[in-house]
Amino acid sequence: MLAIRENQKGWLDIFCLGGIFCDDDDDGEMLSLTLSTLISCCCRRKRFLLNINKLISSLLLHASRENQSCIDTLCAMIELNAVENPTHVLEIILALQSTPSGLEKYANVCEKQRALERIRQNGGPRELALSSRFTDSHLEILLSEGSFGYLECLNLAFTKVTSACAEHLIKLPGLKNLNFWSTRFGDAGLDLLSEHLHRLEVLNLCETSITNKCLTYLANMKTLRKLNLTSTNTSLSAIIALK
Repeated sequence: MLAIRENQKGWLDIFCLGGIFCDDDDDGEMLSLTLSTLISCCCRRKRFLLNINKLISSLLLHASRENQSCIDTLCAMIELNAVENPTHVLEIILALQSTPSGLEKYANVCEKQRALERIRQNGGPRELALSSRFTDSHLEILLSEGSFGYLECLNLAFTKVTSACAEHLIKLPGLKNLNFWSTRFGDAGLDLLSEHLHRLEVLNLCETSITNKCLTYLANMKTLRKLNLTSTNTSLSAIIALK
């Protein structure tokens, strides 16, 4: 299922409020099912959520009726800062607070945001190199136990991290230098980093699981100055095209 079709109506448009398959008695079942499938699969991402801002009216209506998929989607939009119009933020919060399940899930979002603020507080090292024993879980624990607002350079070379570590690294928007040399970091992780780390200047992907698929994500990282793709599954022709 395609999440969004550029310049064309997709499934979400068809089943949202005012869509051609939505009538006065519509309870949002198909919209809910479609959202649930997408959000639980691979679309709980800022890029996707920004694209469905046009559906906020439908999401608000169904969330106020305690539709769980719409509640989850609105919570994700708040958590990932994916609401384009600031006036909609208050509307979303009010809709979430209007039902018991929405209130509970919004409270969880607020707790995550407070934890994120603690991580981003001024303080901590500017450079950090982690032990080769470090895993994704170790990185998550490390970031939960201190402030890293000053961190600009993170060396993960030869650690046991995977693409899953990107979920934790996006909490550090000040990162300028990342080293993944000889790790299992791959395309999925880079896709996520490209959406959130807008200050990254140096990126070492030598001996990682990166493929040609990642080149689209790299092209979106406008601040990159140095990039190492040695011993990856990227082709010479693709790299030349990237330049």
